[in-house]
Amino acid sequence: MPKKLTLKQRIHAGFILAIAFLLVLASNRLNRRNFSTVEHTVNSVFEDRVVAQDYIYRLNNLFHQKEMSLEVSEREELQSVADDNIVPLFENFAKTKLTQDESVYFKRLKENYWELQKLEKAFFADQEPKAGLGIKEMEVLLKKINENLNRLSEVQLSESLQLTQLSQKSLKMNQLLSMLEVVFLVIIGILFLLIVFHREKSNTALVKEDV
Repeated sequence: MPKKLTLKQRIHAGFILAIAFLLVLASNRLNRRNFSTVEHTVNSVFEDRVVAQDYIYRLNNLFHQKEMSLEVSEREELQSVADDNIVPLFENFAKTKLTQDESVYFKRLKENYWELQKLEKAFFADQEPKAGLGIKEMEVLLKKINENLNRLSEVQLSESLQLTQLSQKSLKMNQLLSMLEVVFLVIIGILFLLIVFHREKSNTALVKEDV
């Protein structure tokens, strides 16, 4: 090993070390960004999709309860119990991150529900022979409500799939960056050794010539 490197060798060595430093720094920043993406998508899947799906499931049960109550004599009491639970679920669902499609379906769902409430109030306040017609109208609205709930459920599945794919893509990118980082560091190490030992070979050659 030479005791002293030439200026040219020092410049080459410094250049290689600078490249290695920049490589590690860039790789670290990209890895942090990818891990941040994964963390965000995992949280979003739970908070905005799994939780929202639970709200939809519970709403579906409550509206099904309303639908079944049209066939029994205690319908007014059952309707009131369902309404007490539906409104809080609407409020909780609105707090989740809604996509454009979700906002449209959720708006339609609420509009159908308010119309249903008006029909229910009129139905319970006036028991006329037209009651059969009121029940038919409520059944139509309940069908629309079920359709909107199904659409919202489909959105949850679609968004969950997209977020999962994004997480997988970020993780694969991290693996690729790690492999490239190792390859580049090995190449840089080899170049650094070539610079150092090239000096040693030159010194050896000079000694032989003097002899």
